[in-house]
Amino acid sequence: MRVLFATNRLPGALTRGDQLRAFEHIRHLSRRHAITLLCFDRAAPDATALAALRPHCEGVLLAPRGLPGMLARGAAALFGGRPLQVALHDGVPRTVDLPRLCATSRFDLAHVQLARLGGLVRRLAPLPCVVDLVDALSLNMLRRATYDRSPLRHAARLEAARLARFERVVCAQARAATVCSVADRAAIGAPANLHLVGNGVDPQAFAFRAPERRAARIVFVGNLGYFPNVDAAVWFATQVLPAVRARVPEATLQLVGARPAAALARLARECAGVELVGAVPDVLPHLHSAAVAAVPLRAGSGQQLKLLEAMAAGTPVVATSPSAAAIDARDGVHLRAADDAAAMADAVVQLLGDADLRMRLAGAARAHVEACWTWARSADALERVWHHAVDAR
Repeated sequence: MRVLFATNRLPGALTRGDQLRAFEHIRHLSRRHAITLLCFDRAAPDATALAALRPHCEGVLLAPRGLPGMLARGAAALFGGRPLQVALHDGVPRTVDLPRLCATSRFDLAHVQLARLGGLVRRLAPLPCVVDLVDALSLNMLRRATYDRSPLRHAARLEAARLARFERVVCAQARAATVCSVADRAAIGAPANLHLVGNGVDPQAFAFRAPERRAARIVFVGNLGYFPNVDAAVWFATQVLPAVRARVPEATLQLVGARPAAALARLARECAGVELVGAVPDVLPHLHSAAVAAVPLRAGSGQQLKLLEAMAAGTPVVATSPSAAAIDARDGVHLRAADDAAAMADAVVQLLGDADLRMRLAGAARAHVEACWTWARSADALERVWHHAVDAR
């Protein structure tokens, strides 16, 4: 098939999960399909990411949105019913003649990533569209409204209601849509054309190393400017880590990831045992040097790449139950799951003190990832949705 693949951000192994998901889908599916990337990223293109993309794309079209137009659409949305995140990214820059592009390129299918680009579906008609929502952004915003203590929680609650309506509309307009987990599908209402396409990990890139670590180091990996990760890191450092250090005084927490929020810098200054590492070229050495990977997410939605990557690398994981359930990981088999601070502290202390348990969980976790959660399997699932969408025409 000839596929127009539209994204809001440049695909690649950059700072956000949707960028990695898009890159891996393009990388795998370009072996069997001709893919043209249409990217609306406002940021200056990353040369390394572009160089990695071009061998997998028949064409790469960069159409950055102008900030004044985005702000104008956002201001108008404040008094309407359109989600702010969608309004900001509505329309197509004048640098792209979308009707002409579709007419001359003879695409069989359009793939549109994220709800914020959902407005493209009607513009691309009658071309069949698959919209990869990735997760239920409405659920993400609703959880933020629950855990955010700043005034932004009110905006998040309003945005959640608007997104819930919009996600259902986009699913109805598209030939097919996809999300990564059962919980996200249920949050949107489980329409018949909403399919599951899970996230994944590259088992070769995240090489397994048996957990023979001696240091009582706990690692938290993620985009450290993303609210669910900031909330998780602050909660773990203030509510869980002190109880762990009361029994394992040498225990430390490393925060690893790009764009660290100011709250995390303050956390590292004020909380004993917390180290803010920040952005690194490769998270794998930090996973391999840790005794435990913490995935204590309370907010957010979808499937956590940080969880899959730690499991692939051989780092035993302690996660909240929703994060574990999203990838069908079982407590005591693939990881330890806990939701309140006391139970999570108990689970971390247990893992720090039990080398046999760490080894058993790490081995089972790696096998689970290899069997169910690779990018190759994810791309195959998406390809089936693509064929279904084209055949339905």
